[in-house]
Amino acid sequence: MVNYYDILEVHQEVSTEEIRRSFRTLIKKYHPDIHGPNKLWAESKTKTIIQAYKTLSDSTTRDQYDKQHRHLLQSRRAPRPAKKDATTKTDDIQSRVRSIFVDLLNSHTNNAIENYERLLKDCIGVDFFLHLNHRDYIDCKFLLAEAYERFGKYEVSIELYEFILERGKNSTYRRHLLHEIKERLRNIYCRKLARCGPPEKALRYYEKVLKLDLYKNENAFIYKKMAECFLKMGEYENALKHLNIALSLKPNLPGTNKLRTALGQYTTNSTIHCA
Repeated sequence: MVNYYDILEVHQEVSTEEIRRSFRTLIKKYHPDIHGPNKLWAESKTKTIIQAYKTLSDSTTRDQYDKQHRHLLQSRRAPRPAKKDATTKTDDIQSRVRSIFVDLLNSHTNNAIENYERLLKDCIGVDFFLHLNHRDYIDCKFLLAEAYERFGKYEVSIELYEFILERGKNSTYRRHLLHEIKERLRNIYCRKLARCGPPEKALRYYEKVLKLDLYKNENAFIYKKMAECFLKMGEYENALKHLNIALSLKPNLPGTNKLRTALGQYTTNSTIHCA
């Protein structure tokens, strides 16, 4: 159960007016328009703040919430049975998954990843995110991928991003999110992985980017980078081929002069497309 008092950063005995003041402050602080690349996180955070405010600003719903919250605290203090039946285990997983999601929404990423990896060990082969509704399921996967990306664990991040892409490729649902994931994958492959490896390995990353079905201008840039890799490997025909593909997609592609010059001596019987 989400602690709405923690979400609004107030204690349980505050007045309605104090809740209102805290809500206004937090809404301004986490407004999506001021969070740039973390806009999705800010949107989720804002929704949680609004839900907490709606619940605690009304005396009736606040009273109901307080009763449920007290009951939950009492049940947690009660001694646990020695054995868990299937229903209890399912409830436990659901509670742990919800806790991970709440931590991610509140930027407690270290705690979220620690609990996520512990749950992976405890529930091998189980897609425990199915305990969330569809929207939260996707958001939780995305926020986890974002957290792993931030910590430089790119392989895990890529796996989570690609899972969301695969799940949504035949749907028009939240197309903006799928486009953002493609951009993030492109940046990981090009800026984080391809730059740090040998040209042979970089080529494999660039091929993965091409499979993302990006815009022509972006693909032109990728073909140019592949041409540079082939040039470093001494594969001049492949370098020329990929440079020409790049220029056919974007004739005025910047940053090709050095590449043209380097390939000039190998183009006696070939042609480089000019802008």
